[in-house]
Amino acid sequence: MVPPAFAQAVAYGPYQGQLRGLIHLLKYDGMQPVAHRLGGLLAISLETFLETAESTVPRRMLVVPVPLHRAKLRRRGFNHAELLARAAVSQASISGGSARQWDLHLAFGMLERRRSTVSQAGLTTRQRRQNLRGAFFAPRPAGLAGRHVLLVDDVYTTGATARACSRVLMDAGAASVWVVTLARAQREGVAHWDPPFMRSPLRHPAAPYQNDQRITGAASSQSVQRENV
Repeated sequence: MVPPAFAQAVAYGPYQGQLRGLIHLLKYDGMQPVAHRLGGLLAISLETFLETAESTVPRRMLVVPVPLHRAKLRRRGFNHAELLARAAVSQASISGGSARQWDLHLAFGMLERRRSTVSQAGLTTRQRRQNLRGAFFAPRPAGLAGRHVLLVDDVYTTGATARACSRVLMDAGAASVWVVTLARAQREGVAHWDPPFMRSPLRHPAAPYQNDQRITGAASSQSVQRENV
């Protein structure tokens, strides 16, 4: 498998239990106030990310949420990734932690979803990547040239969305792409995560993973529904 274009990714916790429920409240039930709480968790991921990879993560980054297609945006009324990015950057900047030492700028409109795609749920890894082929577009490459990008989304499942977005951003001239999500999902035959990561939902530090690497171990698989990453 070709390595992804992004340098590293981090997630707050596994896509299960209370975390999964909160994501569904925001994403499918339209409860936008939940974004503030989830943004706080994403800020924790960001803080941990910056602390553990301080020597390699660029200090100035554009924060780019994964976009929705305009048709889905009209139906839903908001982009959940954008709400999460706003809340995370806002809370990280006042937390007093490592994120305050970084120059993070929200950058909307740097990435567009120009082709509507079918739901990723139930698709294999290969089908997910084929489904997203040509779906994303960088309309303002001049704004990305030489810039480091922090890509934000809710769930990392197979990495298809992160791969597709990061490739487009890099082809548009970005210097590097880093990925932060609220959750990462386990699917049998797709990903096995380090067992120590699987601790109480909403009460453990974020755990980084590099270059889409699969870590074999005793982690169990779980049923995943409706995720789009």
